[in-house]
Amino acid sequence: MKFLSATCLLFTAAAGQVAAQSECPGRYPVPQTSLSCTCSPDAQAGSVWGSGPYTGDSDICTAAVHAGAIGAAGGGPVTALLAPGADAYSGSAANGVTTRDWGSYGDSYVFEIADPIPAGLEMCGAYPTSQAEYSCGCPAGSGTGSVWGSGPYTGDSNICAAAVHAGVIPAAGGPVTAMAFPGLTSYLSSSRNGVETMDWGSYALSYVFDANREY
Repeated sequence: MKFLSATCLLFTAAAGQVAAQSECPGRYPVPQTSLSCTCSPDAQAGSVWGSGPYTGDSDICTAAVHAGAIGAAGGGPVTALLAPGADAYSGSAANGVTTRDWGSYGDSYVFEIADPIPAGLEMCGAYPTSQAEYSCGCPAGSGTGSVWGSGPYTGDSNICAAAVHAGVIPAAGGPVTAMAFPGLTSYLSSSRNGVETMDWGSYALSYVFDANREY
């Protein structure tokens, strides 16, 4: 049974935040006014209602993955702040997490995510086939999109989803540099970091990521 209270929560997941924090509880500890905690990489998935805002009894770490505040496999720090509730919550599927609908609830929370794209860097699109490399930025919630292969990836694979799969960025987004690689006769699927890729046959162009690039 859900227990209502008169407060709401606001989550802040700041890029580069140092994770010297205790492990996140399953739900927000009302009436505490703020909560800084860390989601373990192997945290057990829990129930979530809403799509941001989320009901106050939604599992904190599972909701954080859904929102793209942290990656499905990497975990990370989050900060929750009290804020007002919602009359209704709509479920959705994002970043490998499916949430559910709910009616009125007294506690809610949302995620405030810092812009992961550095100034001056364009948002990622399709890989430009005429370029030897392509630097761009991926927004929060980058773990979705079609990807073929497991690195190298086919040239038409979604760059941001492939970058999450490769472990170059979390689902919360960030800058990436993809580099052209010769086409292969076949590409094998795999599952990594919450992203499922697909098999494919021959493709004329591939790309890989420069994991050591500084921005």
